[in-house]
Amino acid sequence: MNFTDFNAMVESNAASLRSSWRNYSLSSSALIAVIVFGGEHLDGKRPMMVFAILGVNLLLLLSTDSQMAQFQALRKDMPSELADSATGQDWSKAPLGAFRVIGAVMTIAITVTMLMAL
Repeated sequence: MNFTDFNAMVESNAASLRSSWRNYSLSSSALIAVIVFGGEHLDGKRPMMVFAILGVNLLLLLSTDSQMAQFQALRKDMPSELADSATGQDWSKAPLGAFRVIGAVMTIAITVTMLMAL
């Protein structure tokens, strides 16, 4: 793969990851605000809140894991001029698999915490 195509793919994937996190931050903040300030207005709406909490967190889990998997695949297709550089060598050492596991564990912990608070 040539450097220009590789760089474009990395930038696109990074933008998707940032977008996922931005959307998640806004959505989860709104859900937390509803949980904290909803009070008695949540009566009868808890099933909808459970669905929203599970949906938002599952979407984050799936999209983030997919994007991290794409970074792992891109790392294998790194052009030789980048692979031979200090940046490329550092990227080759990055524990992307561990990042995927930590992301999944944290997302599950946040989901459980939000459901417990409901």
